[in-house]
Amino acid sequence: MSDVLTLSGLTIDVAGRRVVDGLDLALAPGEITALAGRSGSGKSLTARAVAGLLPDGAAASGEARLDCGHGQAVELLGLPRHRLRRLRGPALGYAFQESRAALNPTVTVGGHLLETLKAHGIPRAHRRERGTAALRQAGLAGSERLWAAYPSELSGGQAQRVALALACVLDPRLLIADEVTSALDPVTQAGVLDILRAWARAGRRAVLLITHDLAVTGRWADRLAVLDGGRIVESGPSVEVLLRPRHPFTADLVRASGLSSDSEVHR
Repeated sequence: MSDVLTLSGLTIDVAGRRVVDGLDLALAPGEITALAGRSGSGKSLTARAVAGLLPDGAAASGEARLDCGHGQAVELLGLPRHRLRRLRGPALGYAFQESRAALNPTVTVGGHLLETLKAHGIPRAHRRERGTAALRQAGLAGSERLWAAYPSELSGGQAQRVALALACVLDPRLLIADEVTSALDPVTQAGVLDILRAWARAGRRAVLLITHDLAVTGRWADRLAVLDGGRIVESGPSVEVLLRPRHPFTADLVRASGLSSDSEVHR
């Protein structure tokens, strides 16, 4: 089976400064691939370039090929905005770091889901069922009660799971999870990451996990790519990279994270 996402020679310039420089990365179906590095290394810009969400003043070049399934593939970079909007949801889901910021405070949880499903042509008769199923898949027990809740009535963990449900409700081939656990307590974080892993493996989908937390990559990611200075300096199976780093920058990150033994790096 072909890779879901293939990045080749991806470069991103922001206000004339090169932030990502010739990045190559492939995401296989059924796997979580973590892109890790220090703040400012270009992780989130890479994710946003794939989704067509770069900020003003930023420009991307290279190739970003998304396999949409059924023998269809599309080159994302340079795609017109209206076509990107049609792809976001059914082919590519994006879960943001600030889940509350991604939710309209005046719209209920159910309203968010219904609007998303309506925008992508899901028949009205099936929207409620699809929406509640997405909430259950995101680990939200009593999803019927949450349907009428507003974002301000949700805990941080619930808001993040609702954001994941929104990103996954149209069953995309690729999910980008951008620092989705950075503001969560360890127990809630583990629950969210368990959902991501189960979602990827159940449907042979790919997840790109943007993170600065190497402990997260060791426990939940299948593969790890380490970004430094806009370039991937090391990549491979996450456990191998963390236990036997070859690049000095990766070794520094591992030491700083406190990961020091096989018992601390496992899935």
